[in-house]
Amino acid sequence: MNTKKFWSQLIPFVIILVLILVLREYVSHQLIANGIDSYQTHAFISIAANIILILVSYVFISKNGLFKIAGLKDSTLKKAYLLVFPLVYLIALNVYLMDDIDTNALVPNLAILLLYAVSIGFAEELSIRGFLQSHLINHFGKTKKNVVLSIILSALFFGFIHLLNFDKGIYGELSQIGFATFIGLMFGVLLVITKRLYPLIIIHAAIDFVAKLDTAGFPIKEKISTSVSLENAIYITLLAVPCLIYATILMRKHKLKQLKGLHHIIRKA
Repeated sequence: MNTKKFWSQLIPFVIILVLILVLREYVSHQLIANGIDSYQTHAFISIAANIILILVSYVFISKNGLFKIAGLKDSTLKKAYLLVFPLVYLIALNVYLMDDIDTNALVPNLAILLLYAVSIGFAEELSIRGFLQSHLINHFGKTKKNVVLSIILSALFFGFIHLLNFDKGIYGELSQIGFATFIGLMFGVLLVITKRLYPLIIIHAAIDFVAKLDTAGFPIKEKISTSVSLENAIYITLLAVPCLIYATILMRKHKLKQLKGLHHIIRKA
């Protein structure tokens, strides 16, 4: 892919993605300012934003012929056992960090929470791993070094877009960046090795479902602008370090066979 085409696809995608997220936050804050803080209303706003992002990501993936690199078509799942760690560890971690659950608030909203979590799984995996990482690999992926670089860049972007929420104070936001980046690295490497995106979508949705069990049904104003102390921010970041370690181990162990194998699926442009 030539440089001009690369940027002509990357820049509009990033702008659209950021606009979708900013608009979602703006609408949410405007509703809160006007006394509209119901969980259902804000959940459906997020679901709508996620659906738009899913459609945009699919269009960009299709337009750039990235279905195979993104693990959406013409590939079979490889080394599925490698997906056990992220599923078990991240669900266990979210259970550990979970506040007390109010079943009176949760039960009536389970269906909405499930739909919300599934929409997050599809939106974030299709946009970050499905398009962004695959687009970078398609452009830089001549060597295993550049494949790893593509994974790192997309993971960093995944981490930094979490700043758009900015509802946890400076320390909380920094820990959120680290947490999301480490998970992004792990998921990016797993896509390269397993060659299928759908399992990552399912895992991502399951993790978010568990992570948000303790907030489902509560008015949004009760959960907004919760500052995180420096000590807690460091602690939360450290809890995500196993994801970074796992990603590093996978890159080292599989780099010759799996990462190099991507050379055969880079679309010629």
